[in-house]
Amino acid sequence: MEFDYRENRPYARVGMLQFEPEIRFTALVDFGAYDLAGNRLFDGKKDHTYSVKVARSQPARMEPMIRLAIRTDQDEAEQHVHLWEKFRLNLECLRVGENVQIGKNEYIDNREYWVLARGFSSLEEADEARRKLPNFGDFAALLIPEVPAEGVLLINGVEVEGAVRLIPTESKARTFLLHNVRVGIGFHWDHREDQYLENILEFHIDRKGLLTAVSVVDVENYVAGVNSSEMTPDCHLEFLKAQTILARCTIFATAGKHHYGDPFDVCADDHCQCYHGAGALQQKSLQAARETAGQVLLYSGRVCDTRYAKVCGGIGEAYKNVWDGRDIPYLSTFYDGPRGAQSFQTVDREDDVRAFLKSSPDVFCNPQVHQVPDYLNYAHDYFRWSVRYSPEELGEIFREKMGKDLGPIRDLIPQKRGYSGRIIYLKVVGDKGEMVIGKELEIRRALSRSHLYSSAFYVEKEQDRKGKTAALILQGGGWGHGVGLCQVGAAVMAEEGYSCERILQHYYQGAELKQIYSV
Repeated sequence: MEFDYRENRPYARVGMLQFEPEIRFTALVDFGAYDLAGNRLFDGKKDHTYSVKVARSQPARMEPMIRLAIRTDQDEAEQHVHLWEKFRLNLECLRVGENVQIGKNEYIDNREYWVLARGFSSLEEADEARRKLPNFGDFAALLIPEVPAEGVLLINGVEVEGAVRLIPTESKARTFLLHNVRVGIGFHWDHREDQYLENILEFHIDRKGLLTAVSVVDVENYVAGVNSSEMTPDCHLEFLKAQTILARCTIFATAGKHHYGDPFDVCADDHCQCYHGAGALQQKSLQAARETAGQVLLYSGRVCDTRYAKVCGGIGEAYKNVWDGRDIPYLSTFYDGPRGAQSFQTVDREDDVRAFLKSSPDVFCNPQVHQVPDYLNYAHDYFRWSVRYSPEELGEIFREKMGKDLGPIRDLIPQKRGYSGRIIYLKVVGDKGEMVIGKELEIRRALSRSHLYSSAFYVEKEQDRKGKTAALILQGGGWGHGVGLCQVGAAVMAEEGYSCERILQHYYQGAELKQIYSV
């Protein structure tokens, strides 16, 4: 992140577009183009369209590793290294994250330590080794940059080494139009669109030796843009205020982590949180940002990593059951209804899962019980859903997504479920073999051409005359991982008169709302 001493406020670096051989943009104001040393390269003209290309480059050298643990304390991380020595792995600790400046002498520390195992020849080898470890879903195979990318980009006939920074000569709400931005990567709404940006625009040679576009934007305008990109600005103001605070928490809690080694803090897509540029800004979104300026949720003195999902399905899931196994108190399970804990009962057993998914519980995201405004009509499709596959179709999807040919899939057997009924580990049984997959995101990817709505489902099987599985019907609930705030549930809470503060208390129990800077 950046800090502007003239304005005394933080700025976010948002990755708008990655891994492109060429990027086009139109200048909406005059601008100066600079290299990263501050040398002026040329003067850009308003209403001109420019092309940025890779002239020559060398991709970063990426090291395949397994992330075994994430710890906020270095001594605790070092102790964790010793726990893994018996597995004869080549271990190290890596510090990631930032000490983010929020005032002239004020900082927010989001740094943490990753315990990594290295020594693999490929990401596939690292992933294969990961799957042999106990509770393999707690760990991640990933590529860590060891040697940064190098290269020269070409813009307006000028060759620039590494990166170029475009600084507008005047302050306007829209300074650049970035063309052909990819949105919804890998999901069923994946598409390209043009997006307006404000303030500074940068282009970098990225780790693949291609181009990445980075928008440097005022944090308060960024979070306003998130709340109208993640959800419609038609939402109730109290919900938009809550969503804005969560977006602010996300940028301060995760900058430098989710995209370690990339030239930006967060990406603009679902991987981090959606930001569709300055063109997404609406007056109601800006009002929500103004009324919550500088506010975040804190737990034990650190900014909360406030995960959220579209529809929880009635019961929220715990962080530890979806990601790396850490027990994060403010991201625990919850019942998403007005009676809260009085009605809460986990549904981690098969009979309970079936009964719950067949029921119509009194929860905020249930459109059959709570009135859903027109702008949330999609909740009807995702609170409870059904997907049908033939064994052959599912086998082909699994082969494409997982790179393993199990033949026609005849059975899906949950091995372990979370508190909300979401499957943590799933055994996939085909004519040619079987495989256990997990956690939640891998299951959703492996069982759909885009993404299965959630891993909270049970399976019904239809059989042919010979008694073989002829179809698998997945009966499910919810959209997304279910951790933290349920966006539809929270939006309904606001419509029913709950305040922003009460909404946040409902979803992040034990977290403290605090203003950490003023604007």
